[in-house]
Amino acid sequence: MRRAWLTGTMALAAVGLLAGCRPPDLDLVATYNGDDGKPWIVLAPCGKDDIESVWVSGWRTGDPTGPQEDSGWASRRFEPGIGGESLPLFEPPASWDANLRGAQKLLPGYTYSVSFFARDGSVYYGKSYVTAEDLAGLKPGEVWSGGRAKTRKEFREYVRDEC
Repeated sequence: MRRAWLTGTMALAAVGLLAGCRPPDLDLVATYNGDDGKPWIVLAPCGKDDIESVWVSGWRTGDPTGPQEDSGWASRRFEPGIGGESLPLFEPPASWDANLRGAQKLLPGYTYSVSFFARDGSVYYGKSYVTAEDLAGLKPGEVWSGGRAKTRKEFREYVRDEC
């Protein structure tokens, strides 16, 4: 009986530890319409945390087979201190040595995921989803983050509170 209790307790502890191993997803990415007419993103890691990788993925919204990433880019090379800056959604800096996939433009009827992985004092993912229709509905000075339009000030306050 004691052995069964000990085995059960250890198994429960292991499940708890494994369930807690995934870093949290935080809405620390904003997308907006740039003055040049292109979609831009802000990657906002907590404090001075370093971003280690960024992914932009696009897929046809509502595809019954699930997300089939057929556009976007990914990069895993960064200099320390990246973050908090704006960059065009489909134009990663050349120094990031990004791997490009498919169309590098915002397509109607597609959903885009913008994600980054950061760690310093803690480990977490910054993530946001956006569509061309979401961006078309933004007013000047607004960004899309967390599934809704926000002012830039609201986004900054959200990041501060989340971090």
